[in-house]
Amino acid sequence: MSFKKEMRSRQHSSKPLRSHMHLLSSSQKTMLPQNDPSHVRKQTGSYKQAFEKHKRDLKHNNDKLEKWKAALTEAANLVGWDSRNYRIESDFIKDIVEDVLQKLNLRYPYEIKGLVGVEKNYDQIESILKIESNDVGILGIWGMGGIGKTTLARTLYAKLYSQFEGRCFLNVMDESNKYGVNGLHNKFFSSLLEEENLHPDASYIESSFSVRRIARKRVFVVLDGVETLEQIEDLILKIDALGPGSRVIITTRDKHIFSQFSKCEIYEVKELNKRDSLQLFCLSAFREKHPNIGYEDLSERVIAYCQGNPLALKVLGANLSSRGKKEWKNELKKLQKIPNRKIYNVLKLSYDDLDCSQKAIFLDITCFFRGESKFHVTHMLEACEFFAKSGIEVLLDKALIQLQLFWHWQFKSETDGLEMHDLLQEMGQEIVNQESKDPGKRSRLWKAEEISDLLKENKGTEVVEGIIFDSTEVGDLYLKSDSFKRMTNLRYLDIYYNISNGSICNVHLPDGLECLSDKLRYLQWDGYCLESLPSTFCAEMLIELHMTHCKLKKLWDGVQNLVNLRSIMLQSSKDLIEIPDLSRATNLERVYLCQCESLRQLHPSIFSLPRLIFLDLEDCIKIESLKTNIHSKSLCKLKLGGCSSLIEFSVTSEEMTKLTLHGTAIRELSSSIWRNRKLTSLGLTECKNLNFVGNKLSNDQGLGSVTELDLSGCTEINALSLWSILDGIQSLKRLKLKECCNLECLPENIRNHSMLKRLDLDDCRKLVSLAELPPSLLYLKAVNCNYLDTNSTQRLLLENMVQNFSTDTPDEDGVFHFSLLPGAQVPCNFDFKTVEASISIPPIPKSYLCGFIFCIVLSEGFSVYEHSLHCVIFEHGKEVDRCRISCNYLGALILDHVLICWHRYSIQESGSYDFCNLSFQFILQGHKEKLWWSTEGIKGCGVLPLYDLERELEGDSSSITRTQDSEGDDTDEVESSNNENEDDQKHPWCCSIGMNLFTHF
Repeated sequence: MSFKKEMRSRQHSSKPLRSHMHLLSSSQKTMLPQNDPSHVRKQTGSYKQAFEKHKRDLKHNNDKLEKWKAALTEAANLVGWDSRNYRIESDFIKDIVEDVLQKLNLRYPYEIKGLVGVEKNYDQIESILKIESNDVGILGIWGMGGIGKTTLARTLYAKLYSQFEGRCFLNVMDESNKYGVNGLHNKFFSSLLEEENLHPDASYIESSFSVRRIARKRVFVVLDGVETLEQIEDLILKIDALGPGSRVIITTRDKHIFSQFSKCEIYEVKELNKRDSLQLFCLSAFREKHPNIGYEDLSERVIAYCQGNPLALKVLGANLSSRGKKEWKNELKKLQKIPNRKIYNVLKLSYDDLDCSQKAIFLDITCFFRGESKFHVTHMLEACEFFAKSGIEVLLDKALIQLQLFWHWQFKSETDGLEMHDLLQEMGQEIVNQESKDPGKRSRLWKAEEISDLLKENKGTEVVEGIIFDSTEVGDLYLKSDSFKRMTNLRYLDIYYNISNGSICNVHLPDGLECLSDKLRYLQWDGYCLESLPSTFCAEMLIELHMTHCKLKKLWDGVQNLVNLRSIMLQSSKDLIEIPDLSRATNLERVYLCQCESLRQLHPSIFSLPRLIFLDLEDCIKIESLKTNIHSKSLCKLKLGGCSSLIEFSVTSEEMTKLTLHGTAIRELSSSIWRNRKLTSLGLTECKNLNFVGNKLSNDQGLGSVTELDLSGCTEINALSLWSILDGIQSLKRLKLKECCNLECLPENIRNHSMLKRLDLDDCRKLVSLAELPPSLLYLKAVNCNYLDTNSTQRLLLENMVQNFSTDTPDEDGVFHFSLLPGAQVPCNFDFKTVEASISIPPIPKSYLCGFIFCIVLSEGFSVYEHSLHCVIFEHGKEVDRCRISCNYLGALILDHVLICWHRYSIQESGSYDFCNLSFQFILQGHKEKLWWSTEGIKGCGVLPLYDLERELEGDSSSITRTQDSEGDDTDEVESSNNENEDDQKHPWCCSIGMNLFTHF
């Protein structure tokens, strides 16, 4: 707003004044060219004369005149420019223009162009920031180097800073490196207070007045690239004192930085998906969103290499821009050996910030332990005195590694595995490569060709700490007896094999092996060709010893101090004839000796080990007796399956939970088995010599804890002996009786097993009846029981499914409702059925729909061994769901069977009375040469929609009313239902489904 020296006396010049004042905010300014502000504020001088004239003209309208005076006073009180303060008019105009431009920038913030994949992150962060809230909000943006943290922060700043009174974007790393912490503070305060920058080297002590000024302002602060707490330690206190509604964003590679804030939301920036990666790369390489013709495959290779890292995509895109295909191929070949320097330097910043122990941990994970269990790696590196527990947490905080759940074959469960980005692994391995041009003078070796040359030429030195390689990559390798002599600091040796590449035993030692490092913590040598380890080898530091498929006859002579040893794995060592005295292996937890076909006995010390929890002796075919008077305090699982010569057995433990004796030659269960009071799983499969008559698997103090019993293939089992076995086991949940060829019926006492959930009766060819089954049963399979009458059994299982569906969840072992029984027709209880492999049902209500029971009729000769059974659900012709149905049977059906299972499913409702048109396609899917599908072997199907009755009754019970009783409807075709086209005819009939489901039975 501008005021001239002379105020115009005409009325229309004053009328807009009040409307202008309504639009002005406290941050806007007035301009007073060649005018005294007091004249405007107090209406003196020319302004007084003008108002006297207005007073005469307006006469009786004094109220309007007073409003004009008040508006002038308010306008004059605004902060603005006084032209009398400027000697040169051009300076006066320049200040006005600059201020106007700043206001325009705030109102119309700069749009950052050329960004890919940022919008998704921006939308998620905007919801976290809650801009409208008056609380002071702190957001931490975290991720690995080059992942796009700064780009995201700049985008947020550009889009949001106009909504704040003060603003500051600080590149913390650059500012602190150039000017130190003082310069960082200077920039922070001068930006927020909109003052001239202080000299960056000046020592700045902020006044309490400055802090109070900031506390009254709503500000937006970005602290980008924070490396250490020291850089922002003093600023943290200032952040807590910011004005209401302020927002602070901190970007860092170190997650630990955020622990200093009482309230801080953390957002992890993830890698770009494949589509966004391709687009970002193409914008750098081709200036377009798609690759040029002929460069598609090459571009895909770059995308795979970068794994969604934006920095790598942009750098490589710029490097390859305007180059020919030959140059692209050469560059990609070079990247396999030498990382791009610019990418490497950016990623290495995180590594440089580690201490010596943390660097060693990172390099070990990079070279040896990627994909390994966090638990396993921690123990291994703790033994190397690397302080692994805290070190791994630091690497996680700095986004150098990450945790990823995977199935651990040893623990038979999901566990945290250590993973990392390919570029970070490449960076770590390049750090090792730069230690020396000579592989023998590097700390870690993993390239098979380099290791082969080093071992053959005996070039290893004391610098080498770890070796890992696939021996099949180098063919037959002949080593000298002293190949490891100079590697005195070797702590990790892993010579493994890929069995698909060739022979197992291809590392030869014609002159024997003189020595191995006494500092070894981990020794894996698959296919080891000698009969024993070197006589000079001291295993005191050893944690894990893995030597599978080797020619060992024994490990060593005498007793070794094995206080650190936790695992021994000698499986498939077919020449092994003895196990050493392990009495000093007081921390040994796991022993794997399966398929050691020459092993006749175990050293008795193994049963006295205080921490042994797992012993695997499967397929040790020459072991005849396994007896001990020692009652173990720790052994949990003992596997003796396939020990076909085992006659005597009496191993007991306080902690035994799983015992497998399948395929053994035992004739009776020793009374000592009652001492395994925590036993939950007992496997007696194929124990053809076992006499079950009079054998009760439970007495007053016996095996009442058994929940899983497997008697499959026990030919002596009949109804009488099974009665005796089951009597007293009240905790039984799973019972397997497959291939019990003399079993004609189930004993009546099976109905007393109120916890039984799964029953397997496959190939019990003489089985005629099932008697009364317990209502707890969820899963029943009786494949190829061709004399079995299943009508009443199917009715019972269907009733259980319907009654329990709305609240049913799998048990702790993952058991769902399922049955596969002999039969040729879909049961009459199914509302919709057909003799085809697909079915379309009339419109049904969406409200309270919770799933379906499926029925599939499978024809004689059907087999799912090489392919899987699927159901594809379509709504209005569009696929909306797909589920896999597992039959769990490897052979072929000798007659028709009926499979019944349920599938939980719900449709997004858009109204209480909405209806959906659904169709179902049952198919076989395989993956031989290419993906294929077929309906061969499927003779019919049925669908039973299920509704949550409890939810219905809690809501509007009138939405689903029973208007027609369809019980007993056994029509084989669905087409007759589809003839009704009028909505008023279809809807009432379909609404009755919900009630019918709960009343059919």
